[in-house]
Amino acid sequence: MRVAHLTDLHVMRPPSLDELTVKRLLGSANLYVVGRSGHFTEAAQQAAVAAVERLNPDALLCSGDLTAQALPAEFEAAAALLTPLFSRQPTALIPGNHDTYTPDTFLNRTIEERFGQWTGKGDWPRLHLLGEEVACVALDVCRAQWILSSGFIDEGQLDGLDTLLRDDRLRGRFVFVMLHYPLRNRRGEPYGPATRNLENAATLEALLLKHAGRVGAIVHGHEHHGFRAALKGEGVEIPILNPGAAGYAYLPKKGRTAHLCVYTVEGGALRDVERLRFDGQDFVPEPGGAWASGG
Repeated sequence: MRVAHLTDLHVMRPPSLDELTVKRLLGSANLYVVGRSGHFTEAAQQAAVAAVERLNPDALLCSGDLTAQALPAEFEAAAALLTPLFSRQPTALIPGNHDTYTPDTFLNRTIEERFGQWTGKGDWPRLHLLGEEVACVALDVCRAQWILSSGFIDEGQLDGLDTLLRDDRLRGRFVFVMLHYPLRNRRGEPYGPATRNLENAATLEALLLKHAGRVGAIVHGHEHHGFRAALKGEGVEIPILNPGAAGYAYLPKKGRTAHLCVYTVEGGALRDVERLRFDGQDFVPEPGGAWASGG
């Protein structure tokens, strides 16, 4: 079974004056004055969608940050881009911190208004059964903050995860646990800085290691330059996989571009990871294999 993974497309639209909250004012200055908006392009976003359609996976994971500032126009554009793709195969979607950018978009669950078919409904974590062989346990660890961009997983969700990872429906399936934030950095150390990490990542890690026999892989986004790490415990090692941002501009002089991944699951195990990179026109297999070229 082949499972594609997209993250951090960051569809952007400039805000109107009446949409400029304090955080969006700071974010817009960073994007449109400092120039970070040039780090993401519609060409890469459209090519990523076309690549997944061509790959025709059995399932699709999307680990958030569809938008840049959770603006209505951004969600509308993201829906136009992604709805046909998400509808092609079983798809599991979670919000990123940019999709819950302001208190109203967080409290109103704006992403679920457009994408509820793929986020699911109800309490988190949420279980997605993606065909007969694979399941995704989806976490929402994002929150709205005035300045910082860190995440947090509350006790209710931790308890729910503990229960869900014992669920008989997972028996015989390869289980992806999906969250937006990294647990580890590319060196295998706890991810930081504290301004943009998962605040209580160590608590989540301990729970995942408790269920290491059930968790096949941890997938995430947030860090735009992808990497593979591992969550290690006594005699166990859970892969942690981040393709890198799928909407990143083709910037060869800086050694930066967009990426996506395809995971092959056979016999209840992760048999292969393929990473594709944007060459300015299309997504092609990464030379040397997954993450051989770095982020």
